[in-house]
Amino acid sequence: MKYTISTTTLPNPSALQYLFSQTTWAKNRNEDDIKQLLSQTKVYVVIKDKQQLIGFGRAISDGIYRAMLDDIVVDQEYQKQGLGKLIVTELLDQLKDVETIFLNTKPELEGFYNKYNFTISKALTMSLKK
Repeated sequence: MKYTISTTTLPNPSALQYLFSQTTWAKNRNEDDIKQLLSQTKVYVVIKDKQQLIGFGRAISDGIYRAMLDDIVVDQEYQKQGLGKLIVTELLDQLKDVETIFLNTKPELEGFYNKYNFTISKALTMSLKK
């Protein structure tokens, strides 16, 4: 693969903002908030094509009992090349000792995550959005 993958160097906030701008769920995030997000991120994957950020994913975790995959995004120009699979595989490898891993996704991506043994939870998911 011609891309570089890092789990040790966070992306530039403005480059990540550009990736987020391509989504429905994170398109309104601003650079200052993304800087805060990155400052608290310990489990992540960054994929670049030369110097251009083309993929990102992170997990929120206590490192032992719970983790949640979040903000998995691939640049529209690079989709359907296996980069999403690479991001999920790398994140799960970093979380291999965590008891339970959650994620929220669109129904059309259920099949993609089933390949990693994710199943629909029978629990009720609730949220408080401020």
